Amino acid sequence: MRLGSLLRECQPFFIYAGIFSLVANLLALAPSLYMLTVFDRVLSSRSNETLVVLTIIFSFALAIEAVVDAQRTRLFSRLGYLVFGKLRRDVLRAVLHFRRQQVDVRHALGDLEDIQQFLSGSGIKAAFEVPWIPIYLVLLWLFHPILSIIAMSSAVIMFGLTYLEELVTLKNQRVASLEHRKSEAFIEEAFQNTEIVDALSMGDSIESRWGRINDRYLHEAFSARKKITAISAFSKFVRGALQLASMGTAAYLVINVQGVSPGVVIASTIILGKTIAPMVMVLESWRTFISFRESFERLEALLAEDGAFVEGFRHEPPLGALRIERLLFFIERDRTILNGLNFSLAPGDSLGIIGSSASGKTTLARLLVGLYAPSDGAVRLDGLDIQRWAMNGLGEHIGYLPQNHQLFSGTVAENICRMGDLRAAPEKILEAARMAQVHDLILQLPKGYDTDVGPNGRFLSGGQRQLIALARALYGQPRFVVLDEPNSNLDGPSELKLLEVLRDLKEMKVTLVVISHKPSVLQDVEHLLVLGEGRQLMFDRRQVVMEQLKRQNAVAQGGD
Repeated sequence: MRLGSLLRECQPFFIYAGIFSLVANLLALAPSLYMLTVFDRVLSSRSNETLVVLTIIFSFALAIEAVVDAQRTRLFSRLGYLVFGKLRRDVLRAVLHFRRQQVDVRHALGDLEDIQQFLSGSGIKAAFEVPWIPIYLVLLWLFHPILSIIAMSSAVIMFGLTYLEELVTLKNQRVASLEHRKSEAFIEEAFQNTEIVDALSMGDSIESRWGRINDRYLHEAFSARKKITAISAFSKFVRGALQLASMGTAAYLVINVQGVSPGVVIASTIILGKTIAPMVMVLESWRTFISFRESFERLEALLAEDGAFVEGFRHEPPLGALRIERLLFFIERDRTILNGLNFSLAPGDSLGIIGSSASGKTTLARLLVGLYAPSDGAVRLDGLDIQRWAMNGLGEHIGYLPQNHQLFSGTVAENICRMGDLRAAPEKILEAARMAQVHDLILQLPKGYDTDVGPNGRFLSGGQRQLIALARALYGQPRFVVLDEPNSNLDGPSELKLLEVLRDLKEMKVTLVVISHKPSVLQDVEHLLVLGEGRQLMFDRRQVVMEQLKRQNAVAQGGD
């Protein structure tokens, strides 16, 4: 859902907010009219009864204004939470989509919160106060045109100060925002790599690097704050001077112009304050509005990206026919990761991928499950482009074990069922654990399947995390499974269990892709793919490839 179209759908909220604002602003005139009536009628008649009746009437008007204003505030709050609730799934889906394309969109959810806070707070309220300024100007004109002119001049000056604040602080605020994001991103990376930071004594270097980034942020933020403080101080002086000018002018009119009553002095001063108040609210909320505008533009651009969030047709579970067509993937034009891959697997086939470091094995695994989009060529599963299919429910029907097999905060059972509803299909959790040969290990944990794994699974060992992640990959009996270095943290007995798992998957006719540096893990696969510097060096049945590799090694040794 596009943000702009959603706001257009919320037009009834804005209409009701406009009606409430009209009523609230009309009732807000009660103190002015009360003072005007008291000075002109009550003091001259010295009637206690009139004073009491007027006080009751205008107190009732103020009570109604308070109720209407509270309802308007609740309306804005509902609007903010409605927009947040409608967009959070689309934004999160877009964030997850672009994150796997290596695009930095980590702050998109923060942008959504900024929009929600603006629509729920004083920023949107100020926007609804400004249109009623002409009503106050008309009332002042009825008192005397010069009072209205003073009020109009006040409004122009306050608008000018608001524009001046944006003009002189926009660059500083944008740079400060950018540096603040860099600072947060860097410290987040440091938190994610605390082990290497502590092990290699990188703490001082990290602190120094973060300090330099943070200093740039603080410098720009301080520069913006200095300018804002100066403008705010001048604005405060202007407001006071304008109120004095209004009171002085009203007093002069009472003295020198026949028909102008003393109540005009108090009433005009109050109304002038009502005229200036929306401008003050705008000035105070301008920084919030700038944040809202920037967040709106970023989210609108994010959600407008083709295919980032559009739900398409959800196909039936795949059978497992895999075809790679002229696959090309590069990060930059001069940094090609994979180049010209062509091979295919029938449903139930198994493939082992080997190659030297940085040959593109992990990148290929991510392409096979739709995490990356090919730069050219295609990855097809059952004849369908896997990138498009991955956006529409493919992940529910495939298994994937990445190298960095991190778990989520929660229980073992929740991680195995992919953070889904435990009550939906508990038998599938047990089935996946048994398929991964990890059921007995889980039962030995303090609370079995209810054991909390901690953030990123830190309460478990590396081998335990890998086996539970393997069970997660096998949850739901997927027909297509990709395992990237599934034995990297396993000891000898656990690796033997992994071999049993691979044989079971082969017997179940699961299309299986395994990446490993150990030939023993690939001893039962039907095909082998050899990668070198991103190119397909060999692809054939395992025995054929192994014989070719032996001949090459023999030739190389003979040459030596």
